[in-house]
Amino acid sequence: MAFTTEATEESSTERGADDLLGPGRAIAATLRGTLGPNGLDKMVIDRSGSVVVTNTGATVLDGLEIDAPIGRVIRDAIRTHARHVGDGTTTTALLVGELLDAADGLVERGLHPTSVVDGYASAMSHARDALDELTVPVDPGDERVREVASTAVTGRWDAASARRFADITVDALRSVDFDAARLTLHAYPGGELADSERVTGILVDLDGSSTTVDGFGTDGRRTLADPTVALVDGEVTTPTAEASGTVTVRSPDDLAAVREHERAAESELVRSIADRDVDVLVCQKSINDAAKTELARAGVLPVERTRRDEFDAIARAADATPVTAVADLERDELGRAGSVRRRSVGGGTVVELSGLPGESHESLLLRGGTPHVAEETKRIVEDCLAVARHAASGGGVVPGGGAGMTAVFRAVADRASSVDDRSALALDAFAEAVTVIPRALARNAGADPIDALVALRNRHHDGETAAGVARSGAVRDMFDAGVVEPVAVPARCLETAVRTAGLVLRVDETLDAKPIDGSGADGDGHRGTGHSGGDGHGHAHGDGHGHGDGHAHAHGDGRGSGGGRDGGYPWALSH
Repeated sequence: MAFTTEATEESSTERGADDLLGPGRAIAATLRGTLGPNGLDKMVIDRSGSVVVTNTGATVLDGLEIDAPIGRVIRDAIRTHARHVGDGTTTTALLVGELLDAADGLVERGLHPTSVVDGYASAMSHARDALDELTVPVDPGDERVREVASTAVTGRWDAASARRFADITVDALRSVDFDAARLTLHAYPGGELADSERVTGILVDLDGSSTTVDGFGTDGRRTLADPTVALVDGEVTTPTAEASGTVTVRSPDDLAAVREHERAAESELVRSIADRDVDVLVCQKSINDAAKTELARAGVLPVERTRRDEFDAIARAADATPVTAVADLERDELGRAGSVRRRSVGGGTVVELSGLPGESHESLLLRGGTPHVAEETKRIVEDCLAVARHAASGGGVVPGGGAGMTAVFRAVADRASSVDDRSALALDAFAEAVTVIPRALARNAGADPIDALVALRNRHHDGETAAGVARSGAVRDMFDAGVVEPVAVPARCLETAVRTAGLVLRVDETLDAKPIDGSGADGDGHRGTGHSGGDGHGHAHGDGHGHGDGHAHAHGDGRGSGGGRDGGYPWALSH
């Protein structure tokens, strides 16, 4: 799908709904059907023919080819939101589209775009207050953290799978004190979702690190008990000469001598590692092929090209000190592990380091029937991790199902009724715009959105501020249903939507920028020049040619001539 904007003959486009507001509406319309636990999937097909099936808004946006400049601005803003919050991408897109649509109607009624932007900013402050009043504080051990995780994955899988993934995610986070740096995700195809597991320790993908070793040693062991671990933050290869030189080979014996020298150097390298009682050598860069083979024969497991985050995690968890070269390695810099096990997962090979004495670390081993399913599972769990961390960070939670947006509607609408100037129009428009979320949830659940919205407003008016749209489409208490979300998600969704809508509304024209030489003057890109003669003033108009006897000024295309008694200026100023 591509959203395009055509320019006029003069390479500029005056403000219009189709050009500036259309892309936001189109993005919102594209993602509306994916919102909530009943949201449907989108099949995104790129130009290479690759197919992605997902209902994650960020993934859908990544797969769209958006040509319209305003559309790209909106997409980039939503991407930034997704990176910082981890959830709420679709909500943000719907809010942007609805705010722009409401603003278009206000502008047609005579309200200036900057007045709309100011009104939206004012409404945002009242929205934050409404969310704060609705927020319930939680601590990391609170059961509502698990409910937040479950809410984030509901609708992606069946109920049993959603509960399972919420459980392993929250348990893993709690074991590492909600420190994301101590938790890694690995996704592998070829298994069922139920085969996913939580591993206490660190997993290293040997296939991803280009390490091809048949076993831990010549005896083919697949598990090492209480091994020592060395970390080299550089290449492991035979020493190279400090100065260039040449070797002349005149006979087969000379060639054999050169090869023997290379083998001796490799043997010395391996011996220096084995003499330090190293069982596992983890290298952040590459290991010489011959050295890898010799290390395996010596009973040392070589792991090369380890991901930087995994390398650093191993150093902290194994209490090892990384060195830049093997020559710098000392025994007291070695780390330890309770066990190192080689596993086959999804047609690949991983090394599992467990029983680590230093910093605790957890790994989630996710499975899926196909590579696409495995990667989509990883994306969903990443969202689950993000919202659980937000909930446990002290910000608190609010009821889901559109309850938060309904509370925002009431707060902003009440404020609008007390304002007696034109800013009330923008406040009213903002209040109606945020109801797009409960309306979309009701529609995707097969319920009548108007009936659901009326029921929500009545329940909130009666003080039932936790009322929202349940998965069945009925209106019920979301806390009782276990449907909760971190307050950071709706708050940041609203903030991003208001900022993005304001950015778009302040644009009144799109220009096709053309290269200019930056040297001055005229539309042809030429610097204006001036020549003078006489004792008066000369001005060039129209095509810029003029003669006089004073200062020269070039108009039009910037070419002018003139001068003065003292020789005049050596250039002309183009107006």
